[in-house]
Amino acid sequence: MNRIIVVGGGVAGMMAAIRAADRGKKVTILEKNSELGKKILITGNGRCNFTNEDMKSDYYMSSLRFTDDRTGEITREFVDKVLSGYNNIDFLDTLSGLGMSYYVREGYYYPKTDEARTFRDALESEIKRRDIEVVYNFNLRSIEKTSDGFLLSDKKREYHSGSIVIAAGGNAAPKTGSSGDCYYYLKKLGHNILEPQPALTTLKAAYPSDLQGVNALSSISLKIDNKIIRTEKGFIKYYKGMLSGIPVYQLSVEAIAALRQNSKVELIVDFATDTNLQNAMSLKGSTVREALYKSINPKIVDVILRDNNIDGEMLLGVVDESDIKHIIELFSNVNYEIIGFGGFDSAQATLGGVDIREINPDTMESRICKGLYMAGEIIDIVGRCGGYNIQWASSTAVIAGSNA
Repeated sequence: MNRIIVVGGGVAGMMAAIRAADRGKKVTILEKNSELGKKILITGNGRCNFTNEDMKSDYYMSSLRFTDDRTGEITREFVDKVLSGYNNIDFLDTLSGLGMSYYVREGYYYPKTDEARTFRDALESEIKRRDIEVVYNFNLRSIEKTSDGFLLSDKKREYHSGSIVIAAGGNAAPKTGSSGDCYYYLKKLGHNILEPQPALTTLKAAYPSDLQGVNALSSISLKIDNKIIRTEKGFIKYYKGMLSGIPVYQLSVEAIAALRQNSKVELIVDFATDTNLQNAMSLKGSTVREALYKSINPKIVDVILRDNNIDGEMLLGVVDESDIKHIIELFSNVNYEIIGFGGFDSAQATLGGVDIREINPDTMESRICKGLYMAGEIIDIVGRCGGYNIQWASSTAVIAGSNA
């Protein structure tokens, strides 16, 4: 049968459909929304960082690393296989071929217009140009394995195909249609679904209300059961009782897994790193507060001085060296105990989904159900912030579309 059905019209779905059409296949996309690529439009705050110069398997993880140390290498080997099949250079060549311009900043690639819509429209226009059928507002209700393929249906319509690509996403950003519906159907077809959890999301901590709305450059370390696991640098953001910002998102995957295992989870924030604070604190005649203001957000300065009963009006040159050392240490070691995390509404991605041990990375075909291929977030792999998840969606989709 020459027909392929792709479930989901996001990055993975469109890329898989385009690749399959390149092979002369008749392709139908079944899309839950009334438009293609709805989730793309909110990616990267509407700017859509779609890949990265520094592309390697170390920047991806699966649920396996949290369940069995012996399977850690499986994740790396799986990702390496996929990226060797279609990498960031291949992706840039594809987008150039579609006529989309882009630019790179500090290794991060964006559409030259700085608008996510440009990236979405480049893929959508190719879908139209190749006359790929798109069925909108299709709320999948069943996937049945037949003697010669698959039968997919909603309440009113049925579609039959020899092979299918499931590219329906995970649970993150449900307002865009990503509600994890396909996990149920894949489980019925025999797959093991590792429990989905929010990834690249906010972390909940108690902090003074004075800090609400503050953004501050810092170095942030994740501590689990009194052991530092990893450190990230960038802006920490205090927003609605949560800690946010790219470094927090990067650390959230391991933090959430630890919270679910009832471990003690903390973020240790260093506001004094990479600053000229030491020099500022040596200028006699300035106050402690004035010196700190030169390197650290004033609201953070005021809160830490207040909460530690330190008089910010003390003059430098009068303050003991040991006291100065103590003050700098306070700003280098601010501790927040993590007591919760943002849900799927605030998550950028999903950790969990189809067990990668049940997928052939050379073809993206299920090892459990012949003719079933998978791409994107439905698979139990999540990348860091920085274009890694769109790259993953594209890489897995092109491989699936090349083999379905």
